[in-house]
Amino acid sequence: MDKKNKIVYKGIEESGFVILASKLRPLIDSNTLNYFYFSGEIGSGKTSYIRILLRHIGITENIKSPSFNMVEHYETEKKTIYHVDLFRMENPTAWQDGEIGSLFEEENTLIFLEWPEKAKGLPSPDARLEISVGAYHIEKNKRDLSIYFKEPELLNNRYFLLPK
Repeated sequence: MDKKNKIVYKGIEESGFVILASKLRPLIDSNTLNYFYFSGEIGSGKTSYIRILLRHIGITENIKSPSFNMVEHYETEKKTIYHVDLFRMENPTAWQDGEIGSLFEEENTLIFLEWPEKAKGLPSPDARLEISVGAYHIEKNKRDLSIYFKEPELLNNRYFLLPK
């Protein structure tokens, strides 16, 4: 994804993630964004941010990490949502021949995928989020976040501004 399609947040806290989730919701509801890929070191907050997004989409049930099962799935009235974690995948093309590969063929599907760098040949994401602890490792509630959008017209800096 092109760097001009990117917005960067430095040192945001959980409340900032909540605001961003509320801003992404209309784009998810309109099927503008269906595939989200999350990158970042272990413990950076990928799963936590996905939980926030799932709550904003209306998931009220217990949200489990897919670290061991690789895939957790949730249903809304309009969409099937998959939370995929590729961290334990050893073969970079293994995702193609099973459950994970078939997820990309379903309609009305929303996919939140962690560790896309562990796979080869994934479909292009609509949005890629990179979360980093960065210089905030001492202040463990702050993160740096970069969001890349596949479609440059989605990047409206005013829409995605966070309050100070």
